[in-house]
Amino acid sequence: MLPVCVIALMLFSTIPHDVEVEESLNEQIVNNSSSAVRVQITSPVFIMSADEVVTFTAKLYDSVNSEVAGNIIWSSTNGTITNEGTFYPWNSGVITIQARHTNLTDEFNITVTPGIGQSIDISINSGQVLQNNVLTANLLDARGNPNPTDQAAWSIDGEYFGQGNPVWIPLDIGFYELTARLYQMEATRIVEVVAGTPHEFIFDDNIVVRSGSPMQINPVLVDINGYSMDSNLAGPQLWFVENGSVNNTGFYYASNPGTWNITVSAGPVSGTGTIQVIPADATAATIAIIPNEDVYMAGERYELASYRTDNLGFSGFVTLPITNFSVSSGTLSQENGKVYWTPMTMGSHTVTVDDSGIISTASVTVDHGLAIDTRIQMSPPNLIVGQQSTVIIQAFDLAGNTWAVNGTIDVLIGNETALEAQDGYYTLVPDAIGAYAVTGNWFDEISGILFDSQIIEQVGIGELAKIEMNGQGQKIPIDQPFDLDPRFFDSYGNQLDDIFVNWTIDGEDQTLTMSLLDYHWIPTSIGSHEIQANAAGVFSVVSLTVSAGEARQIATSQDTGFTVQSGVQSDIFIEISDSRGNIAPAETISTNLNSTIGELTPSIAGRGYWTFVGNVAGEYSLTFFQDEARHTIQLIVEPGQAVQLFGEIENRDYKQGDIALLRVYGVDVNNNKVSVEPENTTISCTSGSDKHIILDTWELDISKSGLDRSCSITWNGLVTQAFFDVESVLLGGAVGSTNTAMSIAAVLLGLILTTMVVLVRRANYEPDEAEWFDEDEYDDDDYYDEDDDDEYDEVDESSSAETPPQPVNNPVVEPPVQNTQPALNKPTLDSAEITRLATEAGRLGVMQAIVSSQQGASGWYVDVSGDIQYWNVGADGSWTRGA
Repeated sequence: MLPVCVIALMLFSTIPHDVEVEESLNEQIVNNSSSAVRVQITSPVFIMSADEVVTFTAKLYDSVNSEVAGNIIWSSTNGTITNEGTFYPWNSGVITIQARHTNLTDEFNITVTPGIGQSIDISINSGQVLQNNVLTANLLDARGNPNPTDQAAWSIDGEYFGQGNPVWIPLDIGFYELTARLYQMEATRIVEVVAGTPHEFIFDDNIVVRSGSPMQINPVLVDINGYSMDSNLAGPQLWFVENGSVNNTGFYYASNPGTWNITVSAGPVSGTGTIQVIPADATAATIAIIPNEDVYMAGERYELASYRTDNLGFSGFVTLPITNFSVSSGTLSQENGKVYWTPMTMGSHTVTVDDSGIISTASVTVDHGLAIDTRIQMSPPNLIVGQQSTVIIQAFDLAGNTWAVNGTIDVLIGNETALEAQDGYYTLVPDAIGAYAVTGNWFDEISGILFDSQIIEQVGIGELAKIEMNGQGQKIPIDQPFDLDPRFFDSYGNQLDDIFVNWTIDGEDQTLTMSLLDYHWIPTSIGSHEIQANAAGVFSVVSLTVSAGEARQIATSQDTGFTVQSGVQSDIFIEISDSRGNIAPAETISTNLNSTIGELTPSIAGRGYWTFVGNVAGEYSLTFFQDEARHTIQLIVEPGQAVQLFGEIENRDYKQGDIALLRVYGVDVNNNKVSVEPENTTISCTSGSDKHIILDTWELDISKSGLDRSCSITWNGLVTQAFFDVESVLLGGAVGSTNTAMSIAAVLLGLILTTMVVLVRRANYEPDEAEWFDEDEYDDDDYYDEDDDDEYDEVDESSSAETPPQPVNNPVVEPPVQNTQPALNKPTLDSAEITRLATEAGRLGVMQAIVSSQQGASGWYVDVSGDIQYWNVGADGSWTRGA
């Protein structure tokens, strides 16, 4: 019994309804007929970017793997996915997409890659002094997903540093401003450069304390390169002092004057220093710079102190508060109870100390500090083609002082020969516009660092040196504006823009007109013209010829009719006239004829002459086209010289006594039929006589039977053959076909029998009249004489030679055919050679001789059917088959 839903569907299908309604009904049937046992997710891709959106599909299948309907609940581990399965990613990585239907689930892992970068972020957060620090940056897409890039250009503290992922070696600890740029994106981050791993404790030199006074001792914890860090980074400290006392915090209590060793240790890290115990109450003071140098380096730090002498006569270094010192250049800082001076500007400067009212001043010389990087400096900075610029390598220290160094400069982008080395500097004379980039290398012998720097500049265009224009030596039409398109170049061939031009045409100033027409010249007369352009003292001249414009009319030398022969070149002169009446030879003519009828090509006779070669004979309307003009003349293509002769017979099977029609014609090189002249045509047939009827038609009297009867046709030096078969009939076809001859013979036999019956009856009624007959006088042998016997013998012999039988009362005796067939056997040819000769016989309509030199003479031949036959050719041109 059919389910109710199926019966409803059958009833519903008998009435017209929409496909959507039917599909909806089918879906309802599927939903109600089975339950899902699995869910399967289908994704169009496996990898997507965070900028893309992908729609997943999920299908439910029952236990027999048929698709069923049901609700799908979508979820993802990251991003947003709609109820329809459209997924909008957030973060990059592997995201799991889950499709759930009741307790059925399926998961699909899709890889989300970062999208197109919208901003740039510096990924390096800190650095170590005198260590290799690779500068790295990430491109952040619209959702903040990072994607490493090696294209960023870097600046450190405002100075260009490099591009990509350069290695940065900070020379000192502190904070640095790093800037990364890529296209229109830029990011800046303050990066702190810190010291390395704790290595030892460093005590201040010449720690001075008054006798009987306490002092906090603060040694500096440094790395292997001597860069300081928090002393607590080494761990708990243990102290030991040679004189006096010190607690676990480094608080020292002085006793006896002198210099005493003090040691601190923290695990494997330790350090030893000295404490100088000095007397108090100074009577004299002198500014002291520690260490004492002839020249101080900018950016370096130097300790300042006062060399004091007390009232007891004891002298020593005393560290005063920072407010007791002043400098004319640089900065003062205080650290661990000591005052430090950091000179900045190169030159002569003063350092002053006030120790208990005693003023002491020292004059010092400051030079640049250690180089932290280099840069390439070009002067003037704006590069121009042909202009010389000076290129040097500059080093700069932490204080920002710059100085020229003797490094090596190489070309990265541009012509290497444009850069020339001098004594301590380079000269650059660019010879092409575009980017010019160089790289500089300098080894600092003091720090042992090899610095490299790069710079890229755009080379501008030089001054105008040459003007080029279109039209030199050209021929242009008078009715069309001609774009001179002036182009401006400097001495190196670089093109300039926005150049004002003065125009002189045929000696007259046309500047205003040419400017209004955007350098398009409209000719007013045909002939030669000279156009001169002048800009900034640079001249350019072009000479051109103005000819007639677009064709409006066409005229030919054969307007009354053009008659040509097929395959023969015939010239025709064609000229055009434009809208202003100027006449000129036609040089871009086309026709309405396709190449199968004829082809028109330019003639070697000169301009305006065209050569036409006709193919298919007939009468045509030949239309010439040029521009918007057209002209039609009558064209007659006559057949050309015949190159091949054909003879066509109605069919190839005849009987003796039939009459056949032979049609003879020639064809030219293009297969056009050429009529023959009967008076110049010779026809020789082996089947009987022929007679010309009309034009190209001859009548053949089929009197001789045999296979491959032929007609040899000659006309104007061309020869062809037509072959056909003739079937033998009784009486040689004298009374028609064999059936006709048999009918006549039957009638004659009936007449003879009737006559005999009449004679017998008469003999029975007149016996006496028969007595005159004397048997002795009658001899049967005398009834036929020898001549009669010879006649019948000759008839038999001629019949055996395929000559039709003749009536006894009018015998026809033909001379026996001389058999010139050689005694050799039939030659044997391979199948390929037989096929070739048969194909050639079919193409030419003439049997092919096996020996090509015997063509047309007696010998062995191959016909179109591939048969090998021997033919005798008589002196009168007749052909007789011999084998």
